[in-house]
Amino acid sequence: MKAYQSIEVAHAQQKKAFDKKVKKKKFKECDFVMMFDARHHRRAYKKLLPKWFGPFIIKKVFAYNGSYELENVDGSPYPGYVNHDKLKKVLNMSIMSLGVT
Repeated sequence: MKAYQSIEVAHAQQKKAFDKKVKKKKFKECDFVMMFDARHHRRAYKKLLPKWFGPFIIKKVFAYNGSYELENVDGSPYPGYVNHDKLKKVLNMSIMSLGVT
């Protein structure tokens, strides 16, 4: 029983330390975002490939778990939901004129 309690205490301490470092990104509806391209994350030839693709528009915000529903710039919905850690905000709107995909 004592071992179980010490594991619970250690778990709580680790969670507290981890949560201190993690900064949850908050986006609003109609924000333009780019999505991390996880397809090339562990490939040997990834150095020259783009890490982000998009832009997308945030269609719906799920506040309880940090997920977002996205749609393409042309209005078609993106399949599935995306977590906040895979998104970054588009700061310069001129990226849309470049045709980044």
